Amino acid sequence: MSSALVLGARGSGLTTFVGLLYTAQVRLGTQDSDEFRFSADRESIRQLEAIYGELGAGRFPVRDANWEEHPVSFVFAFRHGMLRGLGRNGGGSEGGFDTVRVQVGGMATDEVAELREHDALLEESTRRLLRSQVILPLIDATSLRPEIDPASAPRLSRDDRVLAETLDLLGGFLAAERERRARRMFPVFVVTKVDEFSLETLRQLAAPSGIPASWNREARRAFGARLLRRYFPLTGRYMEPPRARSGLMISPPDWFFSSLATEEVAGELRIERRSLAPAGGWEPEYPFEEYRALIGRLGQLAHRLPSDAAA
Repeated sequence: MSSALVLGARGSGLTTFVGLLYTAQVRLGTQDSDEFRFSADRESIRQLEAIYGELGAGRFPVRDANWEEHPVSFVFAFRHGMLRGLGRNGGGSEGGFDTVRVQVGGMATDEVAELREHDALLEESTRRLLRSQVILPLIDATSLRPEIDPASAPRLSRDDRVLAETLDLLGGFLAAERERRARRMFPVFVVTKVDEFSLETLRQLAAPSGIPASWNREARRAFGARLLRRYFPLTGRYMEPPRARSGLMISPPDWFFSSLATEEVAGELRIERRSLAPAGGWEPEYPFEEYRALIGRLGQLAHRLPSDAAA
């Protein structure tokens, strides 16, 4: 079983992202139950259902969940080559399904970076978590403010330093793997709160026309490269070619974009909802196809990665 680690600073929309990922799998599991499956332990299900209920009722989660005290882990399973857009090459499987464990590691990004000072004291379960080959860093769109002088040198921020150090820490664990195929990192960036993106920031980043869901993979990667160069230069340089560092290879990052439609009801900001008829119930108004593509990308990687990496 391969592993994907979700990382996000507090306030980055981490709890909402995890809730929407769960929301997407609920619909996907209903539509493609023969090709896609989901499983989690009882405590993770309890937490996910609580967030799902808030979002489905049109409310934002009151605060970021305490992932350190209550870590969440769940499994996506994909039948070989059946889910649209998935490849058929590589990887381990269980009962005809390729599997990937998604872990919200109980650590915000800055907390992971601090582990570099104490890595000799880590428990084996934590070491397995940090050997995840698929890394999902969250970037809060509201933190990407327009530059007064776009021609100036890229700014260095604490968020950039922490993320670069975090990837370096995780890369060190992967580089120490015995199997060559396990010494590869697959970054999958998720930009959250895209509905609150500054129009001027988008202009300065030469964002493609249309909504992010209409951007092809090449346009996404080009936009992401510009975003890293302007706001996360240290992180961007860490992933630049050549991508071999002490035996570690870093694949070109993929980019996905998360948003929520909102409306004001009786002076309160609420999440717009859509009906799940004929099945019944409601879900938040969010880019389902974007999340479907993200889950599909995790499925592609599950086909390719060695089954014992970070297992």
